[in-house]
Amino acid sequence: MSKTVKDCLIEVLDDLDDDQFKKFKSKLVDRREEPRIRRGTIMTVDRLDVADKLVSTFTEEGASRVAVEILEFMGCRQEVEDLKDSLKKGRHFVDYHRNALIQRVCQVDSILDCLLEKDIVNQESYSFIRAQSTEQMKMRELFSGPLNSCGNKGKDEFYFILEKQQPHLIEDLKRS
Repeated sequence: MSKTVKDCLIEVLDDLDDDQFKKFKSKLVDRREEPRIRRGTIMTVDRLDVADKLVSTFTEEGASRVAVEILEFMGCRQEVEDLKDSLKKGRHFVDYHRNALIQRVCQVDSILDCLLEKDIVNQESYSFIRAQSTEQMKMRELFSGPLNSCGNKGKDEFYFILEKQQPHLIEDLKRS
């Protein structure tokens, strides 16, 4: 089973000594951007609870971004690198390369045909996505709908379809 963002955050927070962890929590509540975490909800909790609060407040993507921002401000370069490496390893290939796939995948309709056949998308989603005017819009809808809700099994199927239909793109992304 791959690591979740929360697992990665717990690991990096465990690497901080007590003074660094206290400073991390202080910087977290001092952030000016929304959403914000209130001081009373975070200052007396442990590392596991801080990771929970980060993910529940900022979503998984936002939690990792906020943690990296704070760790960089604190000068914790090794922890930043460790977190980035851990996040990269823990994310599905399709999620990690989302932006590149949106920009570079072509012939989305044939991919949709395969996804419909494998019950990754339903007929309604299939029709809605095919009605989009550009390949990029189709891919965005595919990511925001069916691929967002299908879990790793559906993403694995999508990956295998891409590997068969667009092998040069997948090879290029693997090298990047």
